[in-house]
Amino acid sequence: MNVNAPMEHPKPLAGLRDFSAHLAQRLAEAPARETPVARLGVRIAERSYLIDMTSVGEIVPRSDIARVPWTRPWFRGLSNVRGRLVGVYDLPLLAGGEPMADEQALQLLVLGDALKLNAALLITRAFGLRTAKDLQEQPAAVGAAPWEGARFRDADGAILAELDLAKLVADERFASIGV
Repeated sequence: MNVNAPMEHPKPLAGLRDFSAHLAQRLAEAPARETPVARLGVRIAERSYLIDMTSVGEIVPRSDIARVPWTRPWFRGLSNVRGRLVGVYDLPLLAGGEPMADEQALQLLVLGDALKLNAALLITRAFGLRTAKDLQEQPAAVGAAPWEGARFRDADGAILAELDLAKLVADERFASIGV
């Protein structure tokens, strides 16, 4: 046996190459399927919302919130979420409604990193993902906040409004926490 002689590749490599080419061709010819956009359903006090998952960081149980002096009432204070200080907001109060009662404010919805803001919303609970096929569009709400979008009815009969977190954090009131 000559150790310096070039090695021959076994025949299965050609078969693998043909298979790969055939698979690539089939994928290119396959009809494009749209992936349904899933939005998170959350309850905030008496209202239900749909939130784009790309703007959500995580949902955690509400922990202690340290009040910050000289801030607006809807800015509840600061909370430590896994070593990260986040500003906690009461959305119904910010929108001009009643403040969330302690028994309603059970969790924190921490905003995603894409929004570049260490903030969280008090929420009552998250209740799962919803896709467009699960929803029926409803008439627009009169006097909706600028960060609210279309309204929908889900399979359970609940009315949910889109909550655009990017519009919310861009709103002047959201950023103006000082009195």
